[in-house]
Amino acid sequence: MIDTRFSVSIQIMMTVAHHKDELVTSELLANALDTNPTFVRKMVSRLVEADLLNSYRGKGGGIELARKPNQISLNDIYIASTNEKKLINVHNKPIVKTCEVSCCIKSVLNNLVDGIETSTQSYLAKKTLHDLMKQV
Repeated sequence: MIDTRFSVSIQIMMTVAHHKDELVTSELLANALDTNPTFVRKMVSRLVEADLLNSYRGKGGGIELARKPNQISLNDIYIASTNEKKLINVHNKPIVKTCEVSCCIKSVLNNLVDGIETSTQSYLAKKTLHDLMKQV
């Protein structure tokens, strides 16, 4: 199963940035994402906890960016949306002591996964929400 939390969070952040002069509701976001408002609120709560969005409850409430788009890196969104879960997980198969590959595979894969994660976060840290908004 492919994790879509990051891409959904990017769309939420871009939609909120696009509506910069108004508070955005979870219903508007749910319609834009073609999903239910409960899922949207769950994703928004992660972004609020990471200080990327401000949320106001009650009648007339909604969501707005907590910072300017050029101050929000895509890595900020990535970490908030995935709860620091890595892109790729290493399997947890038992070690077969008679197999040299089996004895070292976790170390080999952990190094590989760590490299992928470091490269990904480094790339995302160089991109901002503002960079994406220039494409809208």
